[in-house]
Amino acid sequence: MNQNDEILDEQESEVTPEEFLASKGTRFANYLIDSIVAIVLVFGLLFLFGPEEMLLNDGGVSFNLMTYAVMIGYFVLFEGTTGKTPGKYITGTKVVTIHGDKPTLLNIVGRSFCRLIPFEAFSFLGARGVGWHDSISKTYVVKDEFNKGFNYV
Repeated sequence: MNQNDEILDEQESEVTPEEFLASKGTRFANYLIDSIVAIVLVFGLLFLFGPEEMLLNDGGVSFNLMTYAVMIGYFVLFEGTTGKTPGKYITGTKVVTIHGDKPTLLNIVGRSFCRLIPFEAFSFLGARGVGWHDSISKTYVVKDEFNKGFNYV
């Protein structure tokens, strides 16, 4: 066996994140769990600041802005620090780059803002189950079994 054959064998045996993509069902479970947690946070803040202030004075604009800020902050905080949201902890998944590396803060911020794209949830209807917030930010959600040798935190 020559040196080129050894290099090819090493490359073929390299595990890619695509082999560990989370299923559509798992992604849907993540969505449901994280939505519930985020809604609880939003209503907790609504209770703190007073519903009449957030809902009545400006036709709900403050409430909508607060909801978007909570959603973005929620995903940036959790995914940016641990690569996982509460939903991902429960389902045993995590966020990685398309190369299998730990995502940068820019990847995570991009993912979080892309979730606000109208009809983004329908982007999961494709065969692979990779949403726009994944493809635009060049990230994947993979099973915890995928490990490229980096640790969060």
